[in-house]
Amino acid sequence: MARDLSETMGGKYPASLHAPLCEDFQQVPFTRIEVDGSGCIVPESEAAAVIAGLGDEEYSVSTVHLTQDQFDRLPESAGF
Repeated sequence: MARDLSETMGGKYPASLHAPLCEDFQQVPFTRIEVDGSGCIVPESEAAAVIAGLGDEEYSVSTVHLTQDQFDRLPESAGF
């Protein structure tokens, strides 16, 4: 099966270790929080704590669907 890189969302995220039709290719929702053009991706369960730590800063929130291995291979966030 040929793969395209649509799962990387245009190269924004690492490719999954599993092909999209593989039974192990399970995308789950994560939360992307962006402040002044800088963003980080956190598990949905941690999003409220990160947002609470922003104080009065303006931010935007979106949901991205990644496999767990894609999330695990993202670079560590250096903060906003």
